[in-house]
Amino acid sequence: MRALRSEVAELRSSVDAVSRVVMELNHDVRSGAEQSLPLFLGYLERLRLDADTAVAAVEVIERQLAEMRTIAEHRHG
Repeated sequence: MRALRSEVAELRSSVDAVSRVVMELNHDVRSGAEQSLPLFLGYLERLRLDADTAVAAVEVIERQLAEMRTIAEHRHG
């Protein structure tokens, strides 16, 4: 269970890092050249969707861990 929690924490850290990169890209792109803006915005949108998917996956894992914890407490409690 601890190893799984550790993996979830690492995944959350990775998601946070992706989020920071997306925000930095957003700032860089919006302050950059107008001609290449649509291409970069498309790339940025794909990154944002990937980050949203990763966040959703972490949330599902956290809910499953909570359920497992509840089951374990009922069995040992």
